[in-house]
Amino acid sequence: MYEVIDVPPSISFSGSGFMATYQLGVAQCLQNHAPWILHAAPFVLGASAGSLVAAAVVCDMSLTQVRDEMLYFAKQMKAFTFGPLNPSINVFHWLEGILRKYLPSNAHQLANGRLLVAMTRMTDGKNAIMSEFQSKEDVIQVKVMCLI
Repeated sequence: MYEVIDVPPSISFSGSGFMATYQLGVAQCLQNHAPWILHAAPFVLGASAGSLVAAAVVCDMSLTQVRDEMLYFAKQMKAFTFGPLNPSINVFHWLEGILRKYLPSNAHQLANGRLLVAMTRMTDGKNAIMSEFQSKEDVIQVKVMCLI
């Protein structure tokens, strides 16, 4: 006979570009209607744009404000040929600004061991998972690096 162990599920947000606004909406719905799911999840994982959503969940950022910032940025991109791929657009600078504005000062403490960010190392093309953060700046740089 097998013993059934109740382990809360972890949550994963995929890389999705501007679809992260949808993921933020899903996280907001969970926060409004089933907050225990977000709070009980032992790990919240993210890749690429999904790592921003994962950080927002783990670090108790305002999901609505982050979503609104993303929508505003996406609307601005319509004015540029090639949108966010236009050479004059610096998505990384925008992302850093959002993280600096909304991440709490103790983000690294909230994220340590619970926020897992999937990245591909440029040096050897291998997958890496970041889950340890020494400062708020570490959290910001990991988010920016996972989009490069």
